[in-house]
Amino acid sequence: MKNSTTPPWCGDFAQHSPLYAPLKPWAEQFTTYAAWPTLADYQRLLNQLPQPILTLAGEPLTIVPQDGKPGSFEEHYAPRIYLSGEIQTRHENWHDFFQLLTWFIFPRTKALINAIHIPKARARIDANHDLGRRSALENMLSLFDEGGAVVISSDPSLLQLIRDFRWKELFWQRRNELASRLQCVTFGHALYEKGLTPYVGMTANCILIPCDEALLQQPLPAQLQWLDGELAALLEHGELQQPRDLRPFPILGMPGWDENNRQESYYDNVNYFRPGRRTSPGQKPES
Repeated sequence: MKNSTTPPWCGDFAQHSPLYAPLKPWAEQFTTYAAWPTLADYQRLLNQLPQPILTLAGEPLTIVPQDGKPGSFEEHYAPRIYLSGEIQTRHENWHDFFQLLTWFIFPRTKALINAIHIPKARARIDANHDLGRRSALENMLSLFDEGGAVVISSDPSLLQLIRDFRWKELFWQRRNELASRLQCVTFGHALYEKGLTPYVGMTANCILIPCDEALLQQPLPAQLQWLDGELAALLEHGELQQPRDLRPFPILGMPGWDENNRQESYYDNVNYFRPGRRTSPGQKPES
């Protein structure tokens, strides 16, 4: 069962799970903090970058306190980021802390996700529709932005096992291949937050991307830079349009991501490692 208790500040959180590997260079900036960093500390980290992180409107990111209820379209969360670069951020809040750090890792993709939301939201307001009534595209983007991960692999058969919900074959029978042929990269800031108190049932909304074997031999920063470009290209080309385009991925099945998954029986839990939807004979199950 999920632990709903918000964990206290812990400066070395990134050392506790491979789930945090993408964040490590930025998380290390906070390891010496005995208490929660302030919003000024977040802004200081942004100011140290050799080049600012920009929205697609060309505005540099800045940290501002969360305001009250927005009075106009421009004051809503996503439009305010796009138009002014201002990220409304709560004090002592893991969710918002991870939201900021993901901008450092995936600046192109985060800016594009933000920009795609703007005309959709504006159209709803102009049509006098509820701002919360989002399109399938927006729902997909929100699911990925909050709880997404990316799996890259040089072996198409490993990606196919994910599509086919063949979890035990992937995580156990082919376990020794994963370290060199497959990489799972956490994207969503809500998923990073859940990783503080992991629970069996944690599932990522996943995008699968094939890659060359040479990429998996490169340092993680180089992989992340490549991945940011690939994700942005997928979104720009409209290849992801609805929530069903994301693949469910039981993320704690990754070797070492849960101390209990060293045992084969771990993967017999069909409530977590689900077999997928039933289909007609001869068809493969869909995500």
